[in-house]
Amino acid sequence: MLKAIKFFIIKITYILLKKIVSLITIRNKQIIIMGLRAPITKWNNSSKDYFMHNTKYMFLKLSKQNTDYKFVYLCDNENMQAELLKRGFKNIFTRKSLKGIYYALRAKYWLYDDSKIDIINPLLSGGAICINFWHGTSWKRIGFTANENHMKRNKIFQKIEKLLYDKDSYMIANNDYEVNIYTNGYLLDIEHTPILCSPRLDVLFNDIPDSTIFMEEDFSKIKYFKSCGKKIFIYMPTFRDTGKDISGWIKSNKLRTFLKNNNSVLICKLHFADKNAISLEQTDEIYKMNGISDMYPILKYTDALITDYSSIALDYLLVNKPIIYFPIDLEEYQEKCRGFFVPYDEFVAGDKVYSEDELINSMQKIINEEDNYKECRKELRDKMFKYQDGKNCERFFNFIKELNNKR
Repeated sequence: MLKAIKFFIIKITYILLKKIVSLITIRNKQIIIMGLRAPITKWNNSSKDYFMHNTKYMFLKLSKQNTDYKFVYLCDNENMQAELLKRGFKNIFTRKSLKGIYYALRAKYWLYDDSKIDIINPLLSGGAICINFWHGTSWKRIGFTANENHMKRNKIFQKIEKLLYDKDSYMIANNDYEVNIYTNGYLLDIEHTPILCSPRLDVLFNDIPDSTIFMEEDFSKIKYFKSCGKKIFIYMPTFRDTGKDISGWIKSNKLRTFLKNNNSVLICKLHFADKNAISLEQTDEIYKMNGISDMYPILKYTDALITDYSSIALDYLLVNKPIIYFPIDLEEYQEKCRGFFVPYDEFVAGDKVYSEDELINSMQKIINEEDNYKECRKELRDKMFKYQDGKNCERFFNFIKELNNKR
């Protein structure tokens, strides 16, 4: 009971302090601030700046436009900041600098891909309109729906947290499924979950200048493999809250031999928050990408995706290439990790395999250009993405301007 009281006091104090900030700040409707820090996990004790996800593409597409709006990016990584400034981007500040704090208090719009901490201390968001893009197309449980599964807490704590929950002003959805997930997971009204589609998806349709910044080495390697005429498979597993290692199979000699004999390469993009950083010998058959590289600019250069429960399986539908699903711990994932908002099989549009031999057989079919899931992918793609035109950044910016016209 004492813990519940302490938890209650902390929540109330936070709400009061944030309210005070909202009363003493004068927000400018034409200042938009954003940033991205990888979340702290039990495997990773410190957060780091990464240039990826939706805020990256919003900044790339809009910050150099000649508009009345000012786009501000907060970043504590000096090398990252210097490189962005060198390429002509402006209004990039560190979080604890006077200008960083100033713009956090002046910006009417806070944009982020996970939580307000991506930008700066959430207390400074009082009076701002906070918009969460989320960093993947949702099909797994998140927010309070995740609490029902892998984040089980004392019922008293859950009731207090729901009562005093600091709702995001808006979350951007790709489809009706996500609207349902966000309204349940983050206690939002339907009006605050507009279907605009994620800005990061624009790079799957268009060449966006500077989209390969901070991942040049990986991008050059992918282009090299492509120039060699190799079939390029990309392996991207999801993050597991348990920290379980499920990627050991990529060290298999049998797999390397298969890839070599078929002029193919496996690109491994493991989750940056994963406990297990697998050490690999880089060869012309196996290549491990940097954990903080943005994979979206390279997806259209690949020939097939291998994954399990990662939301990349949904985004990859827009590339319209084969997907192999490797759900080797499905029951455990549903029981001990996040689980799914709807049955897993409803979002599968490709072979499901459970062993190395089955995986290699499916890879062989793709090498032989056998593709039996084109219609299935199209049906799922149309269900998951209302817009497929590469104009999500512009659509979101128009949404901001419409909000301003209403206020």
